[in-house]
Amino acid sequence: MDGAKSSPASDVDIREFLTVGRGTLVLILGTLVLFAASFASRVLVADGFSLADWGEFNLALALTGLLSLLSLFGLDQAAARSLSFERDPAVRRSIVRWAVLVATGSATVATVSVFVLAGPLALMFHAPGLTEVFQIFSVTVGFGVLSLMLAALFQGLEDAAPNALFNQILGPVLFVVAVALALGLHWGFLAVVAGYALAEAIALGALVAYTLQQLPRRIPPSERAAAPHRQLWPLAISFWGVGSLAFITAFVDTLVLGVFRSPSEVGIYSAAMTLARVLLVANGALTYIYLPVAARLARGGDHEALRSTYVTGTRWTLLLVTPAFLVLALLPVPALSAVFGPTYGVGAAPLRILALAAFVSVVVGPANACLAGLGEVRTLLGITAAASMGNLALSLVFIPVYGAVGAAIAWGVARALYPGLGLVALYRLHRINPFQGALLRPLALTIAVCTPVFLVLGEMPFPAWIVFPIAGFGCVVAALAPLITRSVVPGDLAIARGIEGLVGRPMPGLRRLLLAGRAPSGPSSALA
Repeated sequence: MDGAKSSPASDVDIREFLTVGRGTLVLILGTLVLFAASFASRVLVADGFSLADWGEFNLALALTGLLSLLSLFGLDQAAARSLSFERDPAVRRSIVRWAVLVATGSATVATVSVFVLAGPLALMFHAPGLTEVFQIFSVTVGFGVLSLMLAALFQGLEDAAPNALFNQILGPVLFVVAVALALGLHWGFLAVVAGYALAEAIALGALVAYTLQQLPRRIPPSERAAAPHRQLWPLAISFWGVGSLAFITAFVDTLVLGVFRSPSEVGIYSAAMTLARVLLVANGALTYIYLPVAARLARGGDHEALRSTYVTGTRWTLLLVTPAFLVLALLPVPALSAVFGPTYGVGAAPLRILALAAFVSVVVGPANACLAGLGEVRTLLGITAAASMGNLALSLVFIPVYGAVGAAIAWGVARALYPGLGLVALYRLHRINPFQGALLRPLALTIAVCTPVFLVLGEMPFPAWIVFPIAGFGCVVAALAPLITRSVVPGDLAIARGIEGLVGRPMPGLRRLLLAGRAPSGPSSALA
């Protein structure tokens, strides 16, 4: 800490661990529901319609998602950071007012533009049938702009619940219902697309109602008028560049694959990507809540708490991610077959590449969210540009020759490069990194125990569904690893307290177990 030293288990640190832990847990729960619902809906679409329809659906999702992000102009992340950094209620209310006004106008323009240009967009992917899909999906561009903007306002108040409840739970669950109805009543593929738009509309309506009720209570009225600080607009443009380039890093490979290869190959690749993104669930939740927390800690100059929460948050995401990574990397064919069916087993090679890259990005931790919270937007913009341009260049080089494998290479390099460069900058500027013994020891033990077991089981003639109990075994090993290696640190105890708050009752057994596995006192434990 820049100033007087404090114990790593001090009340201030405990509050920070609870804030990060509680927000991360809420978002992890929401994102788990999101992925469960997404899996259900996508498996239903993949099984109920042709491979070409499945590929077209994913192309439409990728393109409209990109346009939603572009249309936000970075205001969501700029508003989230500014609300967390700013304490004047009058200024806070002006930030909300201007952000919602700009987002509403942008959403309207984006929706109309996509509807009008649906035909040319479809021809770009050599699939005229995409015209109607893009026309229906056009409204989801505007819905996406507004839902992300409203959720970001609560994000700036360090409240992850609205994003989890409405964007990650309600909308995806409603879409599962829509797909099931379309299949059961034989309404056809376009009914599925319309069902997606309707689900997004209902979720947005619920989020708007929640915002109108709750936000005035969270930001009290002020007797004086104020304007947002002028820094909001350059900050928004910087975040717009970062967000747009980050989306390119994440999805340009899918779009380029759609240009050079058939929708069927896009469908195979999308199945592998859907599984690989499971590894980013916990890290995405941590990143979402860490940005406003980092901004508030930076305002107070509490860099020691920043380092501590960074390490602890990364450790907990790894605990959740490592078993799934080992299953996808070592047993890709059974994993794809168990979820999407045997037809998709040909995506094993891309899945291995994608899973490895996703895992590397999780090990690094929420580096770029931390940089954003610290206000290092110019550095973050350069990092994001390098990663996105790398993905685009590699996609154009490898996809025409290697297809889905080339797309996986392009995404994998960009996915690892993006947080990797962020961590280098974060360590150089603030000496923050997650690679403490308390993180490395449990990780090494989990990999050492699970790898031979998974490989042996993979050689046996088991049905594909066996990957689920295998993953469960890996989760048990990962959960016990910190105890066995005596790597439990104060932040773990604080997050356990957050779990008790979520379930609404004390859990003395969990506390005793964690206390028994405490790390020896020393520099490493003090950091974590």
